[in-house]
Amino acid sequence: MKVSEDRPARVLVYHIGSLGDTLMVLPALWALKAHWPQARFTLLTKRTPLKHVVVADALIQDAGIFEDVIAYPGERQGGDKLGQRLRQIGLLLKLRLRRFEAIVYLAPSERQPAQVARDAAFFKLSGIPRRLGFEGFGPLPSRSTVPLPTLPIEAEALMRRLRAGGLPLPPLDQARRDCGVNARELGRVRDWLATQSGADGGRPWLAIGPGSNMPAKIWPLDRYAEVISALMREFDLWPVVFGGPEDKVAGQALVERLGAGYIAAGQLSLREAAAGMRGCALYLGNDTGTMHLAASENVPCVVPFSARDFPGKWHPMGPDHAVIRRRPDCEGCMLERCEARRMHCMLDIGVDEVLDAARAVLARRSPSSSSPPRGRAAFTA
Repeated sequence: MKVSEDRPARVLVYHIGSLGDTLMVLPALWALKAHWPQARFTLLTKRTPLKHVVVADALIQDAGIFEDVIAYPGERQGGDKLGQRLRQIGLLLKLRLRRFEAIVYLAPSERQPAQVARDAAFFKLSGIPRRLGFEGFGPLPSRSTVPLPTLPIEAEALMRRLRAGGLPLPPLDQARRDCGVNARELGRVRDWLATQSGADGGRPWLAIGPGSNMPAKIWPLDRYAEVISALMREFDLWPVVFGGPEDKVAGQALVERLGAGYIAAGQLSLREAAAGMRGCALYLGNDTGTMHLAASENVPCVVPFSARDFPGKWHPMGPDHAVIRRRPDCEGCMLERCEARRMHCMLDIGVDEVLDAARAVLARRSPSSSSPPRGRAAFTA
């Protein structure tokens, strides 16, 4: 093997996806950075036309992994085919001019073999001699036969494909998975705290994620309120609602009902929200990007989980999480809205079950003299 192949100086990383997808690639990205510390990494990602989808570089551009980003526009179905082809040719020429020595392909597992073969051919035409991450794709198990099999978490599937290409990546439970939060972002959380009228009294925070872009993933807000009220009484926690601007209304309703709490949803950027998670002892909320953000900062998660997809695949990374998920005969439906079955996989999950799971997780994570500070103290210590 040539030295330039063994220790590439210019590495292109291909990744597309929303917030949850991006957080799942972080272990692979940090492992690559450690394996090739001398390399200059460039992210190749897609700019989606969907406003509610968070693009990858919005989260990781300041993590210290990538030197720069190349973004190409996503295409709408039925769009200008000639324009699309011209943009693809332009991207190919741009990549050839950059003379990358390796491409690391971190596409989602749902990528079909024909799509993977097409992408491999594109990067070969781009003149990139070493191509990693293209092995190990195949059709996922059928969603038509239940019960569905439990799949490995997406982060592990990504790392397996890179190991198949010869990269000696660590086991997932030993891999770094955080967002690389910096001092500026921690300072922004302190600034935001200074604007909050309520006083948390030094209590550890309870991160709340009440929203989702998919209604089929949302557990009822009144049930969350019951669980949170009990946890506030029993564990002396202070609720903080995280999410995007679209979650502010639900957050305000929840805080008003509880009579306490902060609303960080729509107030903090993604990376600032990751910094804010450092004040949290627990995440309680839906299966959404906010959940994965909490897990990336080692916050244990308690999640009423929809049965719309394979079990295991999108569970939060790391230990001490509690996923409450039913196994109905309609699991794997992939519906974003469930009207025919009235979301019974979610609504069958009761308050007592979620509360007991949260109690158990908090008991395992009881504070000790070596525990990091939580709540406001996490940003003033």
